[in-house]
Amino acid sequence: MRMFAAISILFFVPDFYTSVVNSQETKLTATNNVVVSIAMEAEAAPLIQKLGLEKNDEVLPSQVPFEAYSGTICNDGTKITVVTNGKDSVYNTGVDNVGTVPAALATFLVLQNIPDADILINAGTCGGFGRKGAEIGDVFLTTEVVNHDRRIPIPPFIPYGIGKLKDENI
Repeated sequence: MRMFAAISILFFVPDFYTSVVNSQETKLTATNNVVVSIAMEAEAAPLIQKLGLEKNDEVLPSQVPFEAYSGTICNDGTKITVVTNGKDSVYNTGVDNVGTVPAALATFLVLQNIPDADILINAGTCGGFGRKGAEIGDVFLTTEVVNHDRRIPIPPFIPYGIGKLKDENI
């Protein structure tokens, strides 16, 4: 549970601040609204419980299986919303909706309804692989994104299918 400990320390620092990169300088600005995207309910449950968050039916459309939990953290009234992908309602398997499509859609919808979000944290396994050295509890600062589940074996589509994007700000 090292990852949860690292995240909870971050949230309980008084006057929670984030570094915002301006084209040539870095300045600190107050963070008033945090969104945390976590695919699986089991991954989100300890954070939701620890922060005392309550289910929020106003953040997401009622037609989607995604769930949102909201509350206030820190002494300065910083708002936090944790969104999960919910459970499979199409095949009635009861498993969590995982993968890039539900995660992207849930995150998009919550950010549409919380336009003043200052920071988005993607937490959970996030595609970490043990064979690459990842262990439960590890925290990673990503420098690029690669689609591991979207292969298109047609030569002109291969770069698009892999979709490798580098973060030029890190």
